[in-house]
Amino acid sequence: MTLGDYARFASNFVCDSGAKEVLIGRDTRSTGPAIARAVTSAIMALGVDFGDYGVISTPALFRESLVRKRPAIMITASHNEPEFNGLKFVVNGEGASGEVVKASLREEKAAMKGFGGGVLRKRGPASYNDDLVKRLGEKSCKGVRVALDLGGGAAIPHAVPILRRLGCEVFPVNDSAGIFNRKIDPMADDLAVLRGVVGTKKCDIGLGFDCDGDRLCIVDGTGTKRSGDFMLTLAISRLLRDSDNKAIVVSQDTTVAIDELVAKSGGRVFRSMVGEANVVAMMREKGARIGGEGSSGGLIDSSFNNCRDSMLAALLIVRALKEGGQKFYSSVPSYYQDRIAIRVPRRKVAGALKELARTGSDADTTDGVKLRLSRRSWVLIRPSNTEDIARVSAESESEAGAKKIAEEYSEKLTELIK
Repeated sequence: MTLGDYARFASNFVCDSGAKEVLIGRDTRSTGPAIARAVTSAIMALGVDFGDYGVISTPALFRESLVRKRPAIMITASHNEPEFNGLKFVVNGEGASGEVVKASLREEKAAMKGFGGGVLRKRGPASYNDDLVKRLGEKSCKGVRVALDLGGGAAIPHAVPILRRLGCEVFPVNDSAGIFNRKIDPMADDLAVLRGVVGTKKCDIGLGFDCDGDRLCIVDGTGTKRSGDFMLTLAISRLLRDSDNKAIVVSQDTTVAIDELVAKSGGRVFRSMVGEANVVAMMREKGARIGGEGSSGGLIDSSFNNCRDSMLAALLIVRALKEGGQKFYSSVPSYYQDRIAIRVPRRKVAGALKELARTGSDADTTDGVKLRLSRRSWVLIRPSNTEDIARVSAESESEAGAKKIAEEYSEKLTELIK
């Protein structure tokens, strides 16, 4: 994408929205400022005002869009590596629908309403930090020791000040904006530095964020990196204590531990196609307040935000550690996941999936093919929506079991495609 592409896509989105003011934010990638200038110049030429938040996390900008009832544009490539960048379109606190995005990508550029009539206003700070502190309570987590790997990203202006206002002792690393000393996606990194800080500082928890602050990976008090599915299970268990709404929506590739947890509370789990937008859409359909995606540790609580909100998830877990100590980690069921990506043309996957579906009497074809192998083990095979990749996700009660299932079905898929 060229700067002209960014400007055109953003102009189309804003023009179609009919808004008089649009909010804008970015993560800490070096290309962000140039893209922001291209986007704001193009939008101002439409006669539309811009509220610029500078560096801000994606959840914080979604919250601002929700509270201010304004569309927003987040300049980020999320958990992808620093050389990439992109745009996230937000409509009243929710990710834009596929139809809106498709319309924004059209070749022709939106017609100008005027020229140079728009005004660029510096916004901030966002209400996000204050809103989270108010929700949890000042000093409500006093004494909890928290290690932070901010990954050089957009969680920097949020995580440290919020946790300190809650009374936590905070030990940050990788807190220089735009300096990336590990993989952007904390799920894909071993988080050795964070694990080391948890051990040397005797922390109760370690928190590792991605570049735009919507993904989270935790390290427990023993210095062990835990899965996104485990983190999501912990956060949902804390939310369920205080929620009368026990309907939970999670993606097809999320741990079965959620089902066990919710069943004990008298609730019900609904499963959507993979993807944040799909989870949010089904939450609305089912009237659910709580949802998420295990693969990214992505908690969604619609009473606060309509997107993955890693900071909210982190604070819920920190608060639970304050209340119950380290035993909170063992209060929820936990299983093992393994995920494999196979490079293959997407057009060749459909036939193979039909064959795999025939191998299971209760195959779920909501998103690809999901086979339940036992009460606590399953495999999901689905094509990527954006790349020539098929993804195989598996879960079992043992690490070796999950790995074996993922490898077995990866081989089956490969054979069927040949």
